[in-house]
Amino acid sequence: MRIRDERLQWAEAKVREASRIALRYYGTRLRVERKADRSPVTVADRQVETFLRRELARAFPRDPIVGEEFGAPSRVGSTYWTVDPIDGTRAFSRGLPSWGILIGFVEEGRPVLGACRYPVADLTIGAGPRTPAYELCHGRRKLLPRAPAPPRLSEAALFHGGAKWWLPTRYRGGFLRLVGRCFLERAYGDCYGYLWLLRGGADAVIEYGVKVWDVAPLSVLAGATGRLMCDFSGRPCFTGPQAITAHPALARTISRMLVGSTAVSSSARRQ
Repeated sequence: MRIRDERLQWAEAKVREASRIALRYYGTRLRVERKADRSPVTVADRQVETFLRRELARAFPRDPIVGEEFGAPSRVGSTYWTVDPIDGTRAFSRGLPSWGILIGFVEEGRPVLGACRYPVADLTIGAGPRTPAYELCHGRRKLLPRAPAPPRLSEAALFHGGAKWWLPTRYRGGFLRLVGRCFLERAYGDCYGYLWLLRGGADAVIEYGVKVWDVAPLSVLAGATGRLMCDFSGRPCFTGPQAITAHPALARTISRMLVGSTAVSSSARRQ
């Protein structure tokens, strides 16, 4: 197969170039700083985003950029690029291989392009308006499979970013019921969990506290493989902070369990 979208072709090349910057720091003794929201950041995050912003500004000077480390202009509009320079900074800083570099393009309020590079695995996934979802690994490109018919929850493999993000929230009860009822649950967070979802190794990824740069590119890949990314009420959503990604029928089952648990909790408190 070949890439039919020039923007996607460009994005694939740039995340590959950016990975070389990140790999200079990978596995070294990095100083991890804390941002105002207490999330971690390293010099590698900043250098990768600086590189991608510079390249985007040269290639698409009219398009705003929304990035994790350097934010967004005061007026963004409905067409813009998203940049997550290192999705999985915690894993990156500990020498784990599950991090990635993401670029997305939102056009007139709709995410239309996504590219994600997993540098340690020498693997890229992408999708665009005229290019079906694919993976490129060690120079070989192939289509990502369509989502199969969803299993029952008791037979489903469910990935999440980690219990620490769920237990302090009002969705705690629903989360615990979900992980208790499914066949397999694992805390494969960040873009790594989505790779296995898109390959068919997992049936759903659920996240809480994500931002547009985390999920907009992955929502494109989800849609291109017959999956739905939605919020906890089941509405399509690519901006966070909530995200369920699965076959639409399974996504609705998960959303009912999460939201139903909060309704029960609220009712109990009123009594």
